[in-house]
Amino acid sequence: MTTRAGFTGLLTGLIITFILYPLTRWLGGSSFSAWIAVTAAVGLALAGGILAVRWSGAHQPWHCAALGGLAGGLAGVVVFGLFGAAAASVSLVPSAAGICLNRQAALIGHIVTRTMQAFLLLFLGGSGLGALGGWFARPRQTGQSDTFDKTAPQMAMNATITAVPDSVVAAALTAAVFSRLADSVGRQTEEVDCATMILEWPLAVSLLLALLSQFVLTLVIPHEAREAEHRSGMDEVKMAAFVGIGAAPVLALLLFLGDGAVFSSPLVLTALLASLLMSLLCLRTLLMIVLPRRKSFPVPPEGRQKTEANLFGTIAVSRGPRLVVLCIGCGLMMVLPLYVSVISVLINLASLTGGSAFAFIPDIKGKIFLEQALASTGLSTAASAVLSLIYLFYLNLGRGFRKWNSRRSS
Repeated sequence: MTTRAGFTGLLTGLIITFILYPLTRWLGGSSFSAWIAVTAAVGLALAGGILAVRWSGAHQPWHCAALGGLAGGLAGVVVFGLFGAAAASVSLVPSAAGICLNRQAALIGHIVTRTMQAFLLLFLGGSGLGALGGWFARPRQTGQSDTFDKTAPQMAMNATITAVPDSVVAAALTAAVFSRLADSVGRQTEEVDCATMILEWPLAVSLLLALLSQFVLTLVIPHEAREAEHRSGMDEVKMAAFVGIGAAPVLALLLFLGDGAVFSSPLVLTALLASLLMSLLCLRTLLMIVLPRRKSFPVPPEGRQKTEANLFGTIAVSRGPRLVVLCIGCGLMMVLPLYVSVISVLINLASLTGGSAFAFIPDIKGKIFLEQALASTGLSTAASAVLSLIYLFYLNLGRGFRKWNSRRSS
């Protein structure tokens, strides 16, 4: 279900981008074009939520809303990477040339703020509209439970296992990068408000992504524990529980290493408290559900079968195409937190100094759009490709070990 909703979100985001970008370039910056763009985006986000529910076959109302929200939120992220991040700052970029330090500091603050606000608008707006579409698309008959295809890629758990550590690392890097940038601007211009904006907005977005991914993982762990049918599957759930348990202390440690001064912010302290509560919930789930259920499954017999279970789990019976789909989802989750909170902002800021990799393009707005699109798609594609190669190698290794085991046993 989650895989189909995610694919729907990607497709919806691509369609919205291919409609909005030519439309806004053709009509210019008029209010008429803005209203047309907003109307088209809202309609497509609602349609994406409806399609996600119809395609996934969900029945429970809350599940329909969640799948629609996933599709809409992912569509918003795609639009941000291909179109929204660049569009947030193109109107500010031409004014950067030949201005005084104080005005340039204000411009830096505005570009950082606008980029992060564009992400929040697209992500939260897309999630809300998608959830609304999913809610309206729910089947009207009541009492029918959802059935989960356990042969399909288990995207929810694996993607969140990937997203939690990567969003934690992204939050620490955000604190490290933008605290130094804010300090530099503050020392040169004594513009305290601009320096504050430069740090607070990216940090708030990165912490939001970290908390959201941890929240989803906290919900997924007990569900997957109840759905598991063998000990190897429970081992994967146990690993997910340990990831959730370690999220809060690792986040606190990495934030301290990135910039210990951020602990004076109420925003950071609140986020750490929320993360700690979710880590404690994961610990409770591990002790109350995961470990007892794991003990209820038979232990693999001693010898080569136990070695195979410990080394490879159930990957030997997996299918290559489904593993690739799983790796694509995990690759997106690996890249997006860092791209959203750090890379997208730095690309927009680089346009202030002419540090573009496409300086030969005379249209500065075109350069920003091209850089943002290449950065978001290129990093995601590279991460997905590397993960696919690793898992396909591991798949063939597991299959080879299983064949060798069967020959030795016969």
